[in-house]
Amino acid sequence: MMKQIRVLLLFATVFILTAFAEVDRVVILLIGDSTTIGNIPRKINPEGPQLEKMIEILLSMEGDLPPAEVINLGKGGETAKRLLENGRYDKEIANIKDVDYIFVRLGINDWFRCENLEEEFPVQLKAVLDRLKKDHPKAKIFPSSICRFMSHEKCEDVNSLIYRTAKEENLELFDLYPAYHRFLLENGENSLNVRNYELNRIPQKYHAMLESYVHVDWKERKMVQVNDIHLDPIFGHLPGWYFDHHPNTTGYNLIAVETVKFLAPIIRNDLNEKQ
Repeated sequence: MMKQIRVLLLFATVFILTAFAEVDRVVILLIGDSTTIGNIPRKINPEGPQLEKMIEILLSMEGDLPPAEVINLGKGGETAKRLLENGRYDKEIANIKDVDYIFVRLGINDWFRCENLEEEFPVQLKAVLDRLKKDHPKAKIFPSSICRFMSHEKCEDVNSLIYRTAKEENLELFDLYPAYHRFLLENGENSLNVRNYELNRIPQKYHAMLESYVHVDWKERKMVQVNDIHLDPIFGHLPGWYFDHHPNTTGYNLIAVETVKFLAPIIRNDLNEKQ
């Protein structure tokens, strides 16, 4: 009897793996703002994989899933309204072929720019989701809560609107915020953030030692960008040293881990249903 069970289990395993092998790849699309891009300057982080690559790596380590291609179309300053109105959606997103899963993380810049967030943002987010449904009818679309960028209370205000919109649109929510917020509570308020600071605000005597950390930002300013806490003992007392709340590599890795925790069972279930 035990031998028969082992044979049946072996047959089932081979059958499942064969079915999975028939799927060449899964295509995952990331849409969002600068917290989605994952583009810590290579000069600062030359070795670490960016967000999309880390998601691909972690999914491959599941062992029973087809290869994943992650397309990252995050853009700094993006809002739901701007994504549709400036033509970027039509040029970059509408015509991507064979997308299986779409993550949409918007809301941070909407909080800054909407005159009436509660009235405007849900309508604008719904417009993005409706376009995605129309242009990618076979894809599963996951609205995502934002990561910690403003205060906890302000983030909750934004996320409550995302939760409501996802429910109204009958879409499954990828709730990133709790894990991100919990990590900050457990490891320090700035443990997931880059340090991004104008060089000219740092005493001249330190400039030579900071040469490898300097990059020029979109405003043509020389900025010191640090990807972890190791310079905090030297510069942590400077006003605004912790002002930038964009994710550092740790933050992006946390986003990747949570994405894979959420998505891997969904891919598995979808593949089983296709058998």
